[in-house]
Formats: sequence, C-alpha cells, structure tokens
Amino acid sequence: MVTRAPRVGGTGPDRPSGGVRVTVLIDNRLARAGLEREHGLSLWIQTATANVVIDTGETAAFRRNAAALGVDLATADAVALSHGHYDHSGGLPAALEAAPRARLFLHPAALQPRFSRRRAGRPTAIGMPAASRAAVLSCRDVVWTEDPTEIAPGVWCTGPVPRDEVREPGDPEFFFDAAATMPDPVADDQSFWIDTPDGLWVLLGCAHAGVLATLEHIDRLTGGRPLARLIGGTHLMRAGEARIALVAADLKRRAPVVLAPCHCTGGLADAALRRALPGSTRAAGSGAVIE
Repeated sequence: MVTRAPRVGGTGPDRPSGGVRVTVLIDNRLARAGLEREHGLSLWIQTATANVVIDTGETAAFRRNAAALGVDLATADAVALSHGHYDHSGGLPAALEAAPRARLFLHPAALQPRFSRRRAGRPTAIGMPAASRAAVLSCRDVVWTEDPTEIAPGVWCTGPVPRDEVREPGDPEFFFDAAATMPDPVADDQSFWIDTPDGLWVLLGCAHAGVLATLEHIDRLTGGRPLARLIGGTHLMRAGEARIALVAADLKRRAPVVLAPCHCTGGLADAALRRALPGSTRAAGSGAVIE
C-alpha cells in the first residue's frame, strides 16, 4: 500500500520558488565555520510547497545550527525519522517543540530498545533516548510509515526496504537486548525521495538496509526514474573494499549530478566515491546547502 499525505503547506519566503533545496543542519563534519557538529544527522528539506525535517541528530545542536543558518523550523510541515538510533532521534523533543504544527513520521519499530556491542567491547544502548520516545508517544499527529508514504507534497519515504543480505549484509554488532542474544536488523530503516523534472533527489539517514537495496526499492516505487542527487549517510564506515566498490560502481552507473555522502560513510568509502564520481561528489557537513 502507498499512503499519500494531504496537501499542506504553500509557497513563502522560506521556500524556493522552484526546485529543491537541502540544508545539512547537523553532521559529523563542518561545512561552515561557527556551527556545531556531532555524530548525528539532520536535514532541512525545502520545496516550493513544503518544508520537512529529516532526522534530528543526537542533541538539540541541529536546532541551534538552524537558527544560525536562518532556518525557521516553525514552518516545518513534517518531521520524519529514518530510524530510531540515538544519533538520528536524540533531538526529536527540540524538533517537535520548534515545529508544533508538523506531523511526525516514523516506523513503529523505531521505538524498540537497541544495543551495539561495538563500544568498549560490551553492549551499549544506542536506541531512541527516553525523552524522544516520550515525545513520540505524546505527539498528537503521528503517522506510522509501514508502507511507502508521502510525508509532504512531493516528498516520500520508502517505508521498510527489502534487504539483500548477500550483497549488503546487516551489521553483526546490533542487538535488541543488552545480553547481545537477539540480533537487530534495523527493520525500521527507511529513506526518502523527491521526484523533480531532472530526476530523483534521494535522502539517506544511514541506509542500514543497504544503499543498493534502497535505490533499487525506490526504482520499483518510481518506475526507474533517474537519480539526480544523493545526500546522506551510507553506513559504509566499516564496510570492506569489495562492498564499497560495488556501491561505487552502481552510483557511477547511475551518474547523479550531485553525490553528497556524509555522517556514517567513512573515509575509505568517501575516497572511493570521489574516485568513481570526481565531478559529482562534494562534501556535506553542518551548514552545507545543495540546491
């Protein structure tokens, strides 16, 4: 089932008169001096008819960066989470406070407890913080994205992405329990797309489902529209050279006009993507603007 959002929003001084603009509100790196950075991701999406916050970083730092960049979060029509990890959902209370009229979109599994065995050799909680979970449960307008859903006019989320564990195996260090006995496939992972005359803008949180699987799922949902821009985390920071090469080759074939990997991409993958698409790949980071 594909869910379509009601027609909300409208043109205004804070929205581009045509096309799309994406501002990175928080990232691991800086693209502009005077802003904050953290291990997290938050994107501000502007179209001619809608404003959307995708992910909210680890803390409220994205909100302070938004103020410094002149981004008015109060105009947001929607706040959407790519998944429930703390570095994408920690700032959710600040987002909902700043954007009281926004609808909240997330997969119900985003609320589950999650742990990673990677930190300090023992399972550490990496799920949605308690304050963010409470904000979800108290929000009056929540849409659970169990299917592809239009979260604002022309802005879509994929819902759960079918996995390909052969080409893009899941992270073996993620678990539902502190004893590390129940593997967590991060089934709530979803990405976003905007269809424009020049092709698709695809926005990734972490792409835990895999970059290839995500793009192929979007191909099926959109009839194979060309990829114009790809922005966000690719979760290749601990991938081997073979997997990175597979992703780089696929993106080279798709030939996006702009490729802006960030957050969980990692230095090895970032370098490989730059080699594959030297004229398209650009740095993201807090304060970067793609339009």
